[in-house]
Amino acid sequence: MRFDGERNGWTQPVAPPPAPRRSGRLPLAAIRPDYDLIAVNGNRLVVNGQPTAPPAGRICAVSYRAELQPSARELLSHLVTRHSSVVSRSRITGGRTVEDFEAAGAEDAVWSLSSATAAAAALLGHQVREVGGGAQVDAVRVDTTGVAERDIVVAVDGRQVATASDLRSALAGKNEVRLTVLRTGADGRPEAPRTARLRRHPDGAWGMRVVTAERKLEHGIVAEFDLPDDLRGPSLGLACALSIVDACTGGILAAAGTVVATGTVDLAGRVGGVGAIDFKARAVAAHQDVRRFIVPAESATDVEDARRVLGGKAEVVAVTTLAEAVEVLRGLARRSGKLVPRSADRWTGAVM
Repeated sequence: MRFDGERNGWTQPVAPPPAPRRSGRLPLAAIRPDYDLIAVNGNRLVVNGQPTAPPAGRICAVSYRAELQPSARELLSHLVTRHSSVVSRSRITGGRTVEDFEAAGAEDAVWSLSSATAAAAALLGHQVREVGGGAQVDAVRVDTTGVAERDIVVAVDGRQVATASDLRSALAGKNEVRLTVLRTGADGRPEAPRTARLRRHPDGAWGMRVVTAERKLEHGIVAEFDLPDDLRGPSLGLACALSIVDACTGGILAAAGTVVATGTVDLAGRVGGVGAIDFKARAVAAHQDVRRFIVPAESATDVEDARRVLGGKAEVVAVTTLAEAVEVLRGLARRSGKLVPRSADRWTGAVM
């Protein structure tokens, strides 16, 4: 299975579900670089129903390969193959079952692409509106009571909540609240709305992580990517967002050479950290045409790991926002002499 390197951003203890033991298979995972870069621009992208013009160069995502239920032969192969590793399966899955982890990875990929498209649309000057059916609890700290994973918060002290952002706003400045929660029963049927009391922890946290339930992002960009069916995880967001911006502004972001990018992009355009950077850097190093590897600046260790692995074969560019990544690549295109002028109204002030 191909994964693009989700990083678990939850820093507080989360109670994982027990992972069932499978007879004949050790609880190990075999991982290695995925040397096939994933092109996300050119004929891999359709914007608003129209094929995009041929770009000046390739923009690619990068992943890694993980066998989560490896055979003895696969384990032995990874132990003796250079740049491959065998690790505890729970290190990859976070204690979830393989099925749950892969399903979550597929959901993350869809969610990431949706956010990245919206961030690109906003950078191109479109208004973005998030709508949803409440704030769904994605994870809960072990010391948090009153809510459970998959609960959907639809009101706080009687105030309606439609998105995760609405919930954060409703909780601001409060230490104890009354939540209206929707929960699905063991039989799969929705239960009647229930009331839950939630208190802020002494460390200031509420002890839960939430996402927008049934999220839809309304804006002026419809992007369709031709991506591998077995791709899992959220870190394709940055490459896809760059590809959308590139397609709408002349196709020159990779004019100075092939660009590989990894990282999440949220609605505000912030680039978030991902995992397996060293494996991804090894994949990048195998391609002589790659000139830039765009990575999140969030982890200085990851940035240094990428630079150590690449050893000057490609420039590692650490960014904090999508706008910063675009600005860097536009500057490189200018210096390459291949910049195609575009009208100023295609850009927001952040990119100029």
